[in-house]
Amino acid sequence: MRGLLEKELRQHGFTLAFLCVLLLGGLVLITGHGPLRRVGGGGFMAVQLLHYTFVPLACVVLGQVLIATEFRQKTQLFLEGLPLPRWRMLAVKFVLGMLSMLAAVGLALGFAWWRARQSEAMTPRFVLLLALKSFGWVWFLYTLCFAHAFLGRYRVMFAVAVVFGMIFATQSGLELSAFGPFALVDARFPYERLVMPVQALVLTAALGAGLAALGFVLGLVRDATVAALLAEKMSGREKVFMTLIVFAGTMVGTYVSERHQAAAPVRLPGSVEAQRGVVRVTASAAVDAPSRAETAALQAVAARTADELGALAEYLGCRTFPAIFIVHRRDLDAGDFVNGDLKLTQGVLVRANVMAEGFKEPALHAWLLRQALLAQSAGLAGRERNAWVLDGFVWWWPQSRHGSADALDATVREAALAAMPADFSAPRLRAWYSVRKKLGEDRSRQLAGTGLAVLAERRGSESNRRFLSSMLAPARHADFRGWFRDVLRSEPARLRAATGWTETDLVREWRAALAGPAIPPP
Repeated sequence: MRGLLEKELRQHGFTLAFLCVLLLGGLVLITGHGPLRRVGGGGFMAVQLLHYTFVPLACVVLGQVLIATEFRQKTQLFLEGLPLPRWRMLAVKFVLGMLSMLAAVGLALGFAWWRARQSEAMTPRFVLLLALKSFGWVWFLYTLCFAHAFLGRYRVMFAVAVVFGMIFATQSGLELSAFGPFALVDARFPYERLVMPVQALVLTAALGAGLAALGFVLGLVRDATVAALLAEKMSGREKVFMTLIVFAGTMVGTYVSERHQAAAPVRLPGSVEAQRGVVRVTASAAVDAPSRAETAALQAVAARTADELGALAEYLGCRTFPAIFIVHRRDLDAGDFVNGDLKLTQGVLVRANVMAEGFKEPALHAWLLRQALLAQSAGLAGRERNAWVLDGFVWWWPQSRHGSADALDATVREAALAAMPADFSAPRLRAWYSVRKKLGEDRSRQLAGTGLAVLAERRGSESNRRFLSSMLAPARHADFRGWFRDVLRSEPARLRAATGWTETDLVREWRAALAGPAIPPP
């Protein structure tokens, strides 16, 4: 054992000394930073920052130098040829690295105490707490890096998986600061003088023991051939396979994280509600003390909005509908509708001044109609190849009195015919953004709405309703599944299934309907 220890010191003594100096230098750098020292408010805040930055880096370097480099360069073969048990070689490396880290952290604690001796009231219990927490954190990190070093060519992949796993766990609501070793160096590390974190210390000790055992198993199993094989360079096939594994794991992790990340429910104090079928409208005033007139206006607006959107949901056959929130603001103009930018799972929130002179409730309904259908479809209704249907429905729905009347009169036909581009065709429907940019929002909506009116006129109102229902009613997934289903059942396919027309047939009849007299539906 003495010979092995002397060999490790001769081979890695400079590295060990450099890491010790690096830790102390990092501590000096942190304590010498004026803003950090003032923000910390305690003499051992610098040690906590050291645990977050320099200590993990030092543990990683020690693991690579003592373990990974030995097996990668096959320098351990000389020792394996000697009449020595292999576990002694690994035990010397483990103990030497651990003692080096503990000594460096102990010196850092002593230096921090010396710098703060005039301001910190040191008690035996406080010293014990600082030492146990620091040494527990070092124990966990070093054993993790010790086991990690035996993974050889898979070290990078494992590190990436650990980092992404921690990110996904944090996004999913898991508080890492309350878990085992992370609880030892949490925000109370520089200040806690009384409470002994027994549970966190026990869990940290158990985790470290398990990781150390894993490292020894990898280093000893089958005469260390596993560690030697892992230390070989990764082949081209392995690189491709591991890249695919990381890519697939990232996608799956992102999907799981977003699926389990619950959106906070929206609560409006002092609100009024109106429910019509699957549609729920909540209205509230963003003022300290709403007047009676404002409260009455909000109740009326909420009721009429629920009636409007309830009729829409019933017509389309929606099984679900986004929650609608209306917030009254006195500082907005009559035509201002400000989007609250809620998550799709939360609903739609609009800020408006319902008491302003010139406030037009139909304009509010049209705005909410569009935003609610975008939320219902997870934004897919606004994709360029689908956008003409959404734009047209926003115009056609009130114009046709909820689908019960003909929306094409002489004035509308003339205006739509004048707005229709000369080269209007089926490809222009799939490039609707360019049409909207050329005509403007109002004229493009009217033009698209006449297309829906032509469907109702020439193929029957029921065919038109089936087409609109297939495009706008289903609740879509806000991930790859929604996009994939939209590709499989595209707008032309839904048009053909609901009406029997292709987009070319629709454009041809569209042009004829605007240029000629109305034709009764079949």
